[in-house]
Amino acid sequence: MRVHHAAAVARVHPGHQSGAGAATADPVVTAAATPAATTGFSVVPTPSVPNGNLLATAAIADKDIWAVGYDDVQTAPPAFDSPLAEHFNGTSWSVVPTPTLSSGGINPPAGQFFGVAAAASNDVWAVGVKVGPDNPDFGEQLIEHWNGTAWSQVTSPLVEGDGLRAVTAISANNVWAVGTASGSALIEHWNGTAWSIVPDSAISGVGAAGTSTLLSVSADASNDVWAVGTETLLHFNGTTWSEVPSPILHANSVTALSLTDAWAVGTVTVFADHRQHNEPAIEHWDGTSWSIVSSPNPNPVPTRDTALYGIAAISANDIWAVGAGNFSTTSGTATLIEHWNGTSWTIISSPDPGTATNALFAVTALSDGTVVAVGTQENNNTGVPTPLIVQN
Repeated sequence: MRVHHAAAVARVHPGHQSGAGAATADPVVTAAATPAATTGFSVVPTPSVPNGNLLATAAIADKDIWAVGYDDVQTAPPAFDSPLAEHFNGTSWSVVPTPTLSSGGINPPAGQFFGVAAAASNDVWAVGVKVGPDNPDFGEQLIEHWNGTAWSQVTSPLVEGDGLRAVTAISANNVWAVGTASGSALIEHWNGTAWSIVPDSAISGVGAAGTSTLLSVSADASNDVWAVGTETLLHFNGTTWSEVPSPILHANSVTALSLTDAWAVGTVTVFADHRQHNEPAIEHWDGTSWSIVSSPNPNPVPTRDTALYGIAAISANDIWAVGAGNFSTTSGTATLIEHWNGTSWTIISSPDPGTATNALFAVTALSDGTVVAVGTQENNNTGVPTPLIVQN
């Protein structure tokens, strides 16, 4: 099954850390799954991970799906973030252990996953940010690989200042990861043997490597790779990276279908009632230029924020986008799912199990129609976020 996946970024504090350590493949927590709903989306039971957030997802098949994020560990002071990986085997979701990160000097062994991509069942990549072991530390890249049995850390050239936000796998020897380093766009490439950083000088376009963060990357082929983020939209044609003008100043996620068909979602800033707020935005690439495509905004209050964080495409006429907004009367934020049928975008019913917060940060979709979105939920009486997974 062909999958177009793009990871999205959430509004979370940066995680950190370095280190090594073998991870066992045995899942430590499991939860039974529910059958796919025929209309709309339903909540899928997931392992109980207090202070857990899922920020990205990738599917190899309907019985082989990954979701990654972080767990805000509260077992002992000081609290710290630990990378979180969950897997669906067709029956249940399970937490899969990842390597224990080493301490960053005075800092705890902290880290977060922001992106995940799969070339095969035994070839999955997760990227994010870690701290240490050097100190002081401003965060650096975290890259881990699943070989079908266990997760392990993979070394890459380290650049201080934040880390990687998304990854896309074209093949076993062609993987791209993007993020930010010290306020500049960061692009890394895996050639099957080692990771290397694309230098700023290799990215053409005014401001391309300036004060920007790349939040998502997607590839349809080796000569058709898109990377998007804050005030930046870049394209790789197989030889060079170049900046492409975009009407969206803040794009959270991108999915590439062909040289003449790509989509990106994010937000646009709008002024209403003397106040500034964000509204969801969707743009399309037709092979020549990017343009805004009309999409519904469910928010009845024009001064409240709504955003789309993730997008995935099954085909040119079957595309899914997910996000969240302050438009629910029963919770602080509510989930948002939209669908493109080849003609227009429409809102699809989605659940809000949390009484305080509900948000979807990423989505993945398979050619058999399976669509899975991941995020977080929180109840008023606990104030503790837990992972949220919904499926059609």
